Amino acid sequence: MNQMPRGYVGVALTAVTLACGLLAAGCARGEAHTSPTGEQLYAACEHCHGTGGEGKVELSAPKLAGLPAWYLTRQLQRFKDGTRGKHPDDEKGLRMRAMARQMMSDAEVDAVVAYVAAMPDVEVIPTLPEPDPAAGGADFAACAVCHGEKGEGNESIMAPRIARLNDWYVASQIRKYRSGIRGGAEGDDVGAAMREMVNKAVAPERIDNLAAYIQRLPG
Repeated sequence: MNQMPRGYVGVALTAVTLACGLLAAGCARGEAHTSPTGEQLYAACEHCHGTGGEGKVELSAPKLAGLPAWYLTRQLQRFKDGTRGKHPDDEKGLRMRAMARQMMSDAEVDAVVAYVAAMPDVEVIPTLPEPDPAAGGADFAACAVCHGEKGEGNESIMAPRIARLNDWYVASQIRKYRSGIRGGAEGDDVGAAMREMVNKAVAPERIDNLAAYIQRLPG
């Protein structure tokens, strides 16, 4: 008998909850043939990411406020097609993939992305135990080549803004890249490049320092 991926049951239950929220948001489809608004669609995201996109560390849901529309669109599409969030050890990614796949059309993706991208940025609270942000600055030199000296990002090379992201989230994603949980899917050229970079430039014992430095960047 094939073994279920770790976290499968929890992911399935979360998917049901998210699907119910999205079905409620899209109830007008069958009657008036109108598409739900971005605000209505985001109602299914609020439980994890917060009403203002501030995120919830206790649910491992990162801040969305302040992220650019092009990046949000790209990530939803990648979750939908399995380029991201399909690895059996990526419990949080599997949960997010289930949510993204409830979007019925590109128009719905565009609507919810426009709503989230219009949210004002919010401050994030440091969470990592006793990091050394100053030490992380040395490792950030390799990141700045693509993401900018202030972490502002560069759309032309698909490098998102990383400044002011949650320190715990940045650290978790670096570890996912290092292990191949993220950046190892077929066709994920950008992820593969990121995986190669972090394995070359960031030693495991320095990840928290780098994440703390990135969180404090002005963007």
